[in-house]
Amino acid sequence: MKLVLFILVFLFTFILRTHNFDKVPGEGHLEEHLFGWAGIYLIEEGVPVSWSALDYPKKNQVYLGPKSLNGGPPIQSVTLYKPWLDEPPLYSLISGGAAHLYGADKNYLLPASYIRAPAIIFAALTSILIFLIAKILSGYWMGILSLLIYGVTPIFVFSSRLSVPENLIALLFTLAVYLIIKFNETKNIAYLLIVPLLAGLGGLAKPTGYFITFFAMYFAFAQKKPKLFFYLFLATIPFVIIFILYGFYFDKDIFLKIVSIQGSRPAGFSGLAFLLQTPAYDIFTFFDGWFVFCLLFSIYFLINPPEGLKKVVPFAFLYWVVIVLLSGGEQDLLPWYRYPIYPMMAIMGAWGIQVIFNKITFFKSVLLVGLLLATRYYLINPFRSGIPSNTFRVLFSLLTLPSLFYELYRKEFLEKICKIILVVVIVVGVYFNSIYIYNQFEIVCESLSCPIGPSTSLSTIHFPFIWRFFVLKP
Repeated sequence: MKLVLFILVFLFTFILRTHNFDKVPGEGHLEEHLFGWAGIYLIEEGVPVSWSALDYPKKNQVYLGPKSLNGGPPIQSVTLYKPWLDEPPLYSLISGGAAHLYGADKNYLLPASYIRAPAIIFAALTSILIFLIAKILSGYWMGILSLLIYGVTPIFVFSSRLSVPENLIALLFTLAVYLIIKFNETKNIAYLLIVPLLAGLGGLAKPTGYFITFFAMYFAFAQKKPKLFFYLFLATIPFVIIFILYGFYFDKDIFLKIVSIQGSRPAGFSGLAFLLQTPAYDIFTFFDGWFVFCLLFSIYFLINPPEGLKKVVPFAFLYWVVIVLLSGGEQDLLPWYRYPIYPMMAIMGAWGIQVIFNKITFFKSVLLVGLLLATRYYLINPFRSGIPSNTFRVLFSLLTLPSLFYELYRKEFLEKICKIILVVVIVVGVYFNSIYIYNQFEIVCESLSCPIGPSTSLSTIHFPFIWRFFVLKP
């Protein structure tokens, strides 16, 4: 029965993430084309070509002008360089390879349904790992709840669709966390032997991926395994060498120049505050109450670390936050740098709900009600009204005041009422999130004209039978 429930929740979140994945975020996202073009050119012409804002020699510029989606909107102005050496080749080959297999024309913008297909697979595998990690640490039901949170939180879902290397790194980092937990549980070093491969693949997707190794090295050192410590480091070096040889093969001077520029990205002390106050999956802030809830409890579990193996999860969250602060722009809203922390946040969000139910207070009730119903706001457009202010005030009071009375009187029946209310809030919040994710394109484009590219069987997947409950009526 438990296996059946896991499969049902997994399929529900998979379909929710996959439905219209080519339309949200919108077509023509240049960050995705950075890798898609490089990969398809590398496959079809043997040399990576893509756009860049970095200082390439003028002689290496091969195109300056507009690029359209098969002759129609969207239209983006780009400057293409050959060879393009902004990033390592692995993710470019994955993204561009998918476009090549679908028959995309590299002279146009690449359809999102083509280049995002690998990211959807990575997200599905990541969600399984989230379940396994939470199950090991907190039991089956926390695993199911973590899986559900990762699959219905809008920022987590929309982020996992974007064709950027951080989604591959998120998968590899989450797998490394799982292996580290098993290593700490069993003291069997075999669990960490493939970590250099994970770090190497991550680094060949984007250099920050190499830092997966240092995270594992910490636990090898903590468990007093010096041979394992040095193995992890030394076994990752060949993948760094592959990256260097790749750059030297195409143009040593350009490669060294670009690496120097990339290594000099601005970083500073305002980075952490900026990260904490800019929830986003794209270059615009998106105030997702479920994301904020998970973020708050991630901070809570950093300040109040859980016992035993569970402490690996908040430490993994903190570790990648530090990587973001050191590698990203100080106040550049490029949220994909943060994607590897999102699986850890989903798990700690599930733990947060458990904390609230274990000891109900008025504050916790306000926190849960005030954040987990927030997606209702995004169901509004010029044709769909919001909740009247007075209706909201009455509802909010009815949902939170029982917990205040419980703090005053501590009656068992009041505790049961509070728990029923909180369960209802969570279920309704999941429903709001689900119908928003399922209909986001239709909600936005009901009053605007939105470009649509060619679809695939994967991008047109939808809920069977129950779809009527998730489609907004006119």
